[in-house]
Amino acid sequence: MTETLDQVIADYVQTVLRADPVAATQLGVHTWDSELGMFGPEVADDYLRDLHGFVARLESVDLSSLSFSSQLDASVAIVDAKVKARQLVETRFWERAPYWHLERLGTGASVLMQRPYAAVQERAESLLARLEAIPAYLASVQRLIVPSDFPEPYVDMTIRVADGLQTFFGTSVPVFAGQLEGRIASQLSAAARRAADAVAAFSGSMNEIRGTAGGSFRAGTAYFDFLLRTYHGVPLDHSELFEWGRDQVEGDRARLEDYAGALDPDTHWTEQVSRAKERHPCPEGFADAYANEMERAREHCVDKDLISIPDDEVCHVGWLPEYLRVGLPIGVMSPSPVFEPGLVSDWLITPIDPDAPSHRRSQHMRDNCYAFCESIAGHETYPGHHLQRVHHKLATEASPIRRYFVSPLFAEGWGLYTEDLLDETGLFDNSAVKLFKLRNALWRSVRVVIDTGLHTRNMSFAEATRLLEEEVALDRHMAEGEITRYIRYNNPTYPSSYLMGRTAIHDLRARCGSGVSLRSFHDRLLSYGSVPLSFLAEELTGDRDERTGTQP
Repeated sequence: MTETLDQVIADYVQTVLRADPVAATQLGVHTWDSELGMFGPEVADDYLRDLHGFVARLESVDLSSLSFSSQLDASVAIVDAKVKARQLVETRFWERAPYWHLERLGTGASVLMQRPYAAVQERAESLLARLEAIPAYLASVQRLIVPSDFPEPYVDMTIRVADGLQTFFGTSVPVFAGQLEGRIASQLSAAARRAADAVAAFSGSMNEIRGTAGGSFRAGTAYFDFLLRTYHGVPLDHSELFEWGRDQVEGDRARLEDYAGALDPDTHWTEQVSRAKERHPCPEGFADAYANEMERAREHCVDKDLISIPDDEVCHVGWLPEYLRVGLPIGVMSPSPVFEPGLVSDWLITPIDPDAPSHRRSQHMRDNCYAFCESIAGHETYPGHHLQRVHHKLATEASPIRRYFVSPLFAEGWGLYTEDLLDETGLFDNSAVKLFKLRNALWRSVRVVIDTGLHTRNMSFAEATRLLEEEVALDRHMAEGEITRYIRYNNPTYPSSYLMGRTAIHDLRARCGSGVSLRSFHDRLLSYGSVPLSFLAEELTGDRDERTGTQP
C-alpha cells in the first residue's frame, strides 16, 4: 500500500525525537524523561540508515495533488533529514565534542526541575533516574571520545562546562529537592553529589589531555556549501558569501562612521561606544534592565500595530544556568517548548562571574550597558524571538515537522530584521541606542566574514577574536565568548544566517509591495512556522522568482 505523506512524517518525527531523549524533553515530549540515551558509533550508524531511508520514502510520495502546506511539510522534512545525515558523517560530535555530552546532562536535569508540565513528584522521579545514570554515562563517554581527533578549543570548553555543571548539581538540585517530601529528597541530593563527582573526574581527564587534541573545528568548503544550499536554501557558495560579507562590512562601517561623525566629528565611533558602555546597571540589576526594555518594546509593537500579539503569551527574564554560560556571554532566549501547552518563554541573562578577574567583571558590566539593553531587547522578545516562536507554535499545530523544525535563517534573520523595524518605527529615540544599533549591524556583517574565515579560510580563533575587537569594538570577554560559539560542531553557517535572513526578509517585504501593512506582512510571514525563506517566496509574493535577496 502506498504510504501517505502524513504517515511518513509522523514516523520521521518520532524517530528523531526518540534518538535523543534529552532533546525530546526540551521540546516538550515527555515519553522518555527518565532516560539519557547514549550516542555512539553503532547508534549513529543505525540512525544514519534511518535518515537515508526517510529521505527515500519522502521523495517517493507524489506531491503533485497536495496543498502548499503539505508540500511545505515534505520539503522541510527532506531538508531536515538530509542535514542531520550529513552532520553525522561530517562532525561525529559524540566522540569529537565532549562538551556536548556535559551540556545535555545539565539540560536533561534542569528542564525537569524548571518546567511545571507535570506534578513535582513525577518530575523528581525522572530527575532521579537521570542523575543516577550520569556516572555510567560519563564512563561510556570516556571510552568513546577520541582526544587526537577533537579540536583543542573543545578541551577548555568542556572543562568550563564541567565547572558550571558541578556548581549546578551542588546547588540547584538540593534546592529543588528541598521542596519534596519523603525519601526522594535525600535520594536526589545523594545522586546529585555522585553526578558532580563523575563530572569532576571527567573534567580531570580533560585536563590531562590539554595540548594533545589534534582535530580541527573547521567545517571545510564542501560541508559549508552543502549547508548554505540545502539547510538555508541560498544561492551562494562559501567564496561568494565571504565576498558578500566583506561588502556588507564596508557599507555598515561607512554608515556607522557617518552617524558617529555627525554626533561628534572629533571622536571616533569606537570611543563613543566606549563612553556609552560606562552607563550600565549593577550586576544584580542586569535582568531588571533587560526586562524594562522588553516591556518598552512590547508597548511599541502594540502602539504601532506592528504584529499580532496573541493572548496568554508571556516572556520572563531570568538567569542562565551555570553549565550553559560558556559561549553565551550575554544570554539566550529559551522559547516556549513546541510540544507543550502554553506560550511562555524565558529570556535567560548571563550573570557576572564573581570569581572572574576584576577586568573581566568590568568588561561584563560594560557589555550589558543600558544602550545595548535597549538595542537588543526587541530582537530577543517583542517582536523578536519570543513573539516569533509564539506565532510559530500557533501556526504549526497541525504539522509536527514544521512544529519541530526551525530554520536559523528564518529565526535569526527575523531577530535582526526586527532591529531595523523598531528603528524604522521610532523606538530607538536616543543617539546612544542608534549608535549601538549601527554597531550591532556591523557586528552581524563581520560575523559573515568570521564564519566563512573560520570554517573555509584557515582563520584562527585568535584572529577571529581580534577582528571582533578591532572592527566591532567588542571587549575581549564578549569577543572570546562569540568565537567560542561560532566554532561549536553544529554552528558552521549559523553566524551568517542573521544577515542572510534579514536581507531575505527585507527583500520579501519589498516584493510584497507598499500597499501591504506591516502587521499583515509580519503575520503572514510568521504563519508558516520557521521554514527556509526561499520556500515561501512564491507563495508570499505571487511571482515565480524564488530568490530571496541573499545573492550579492
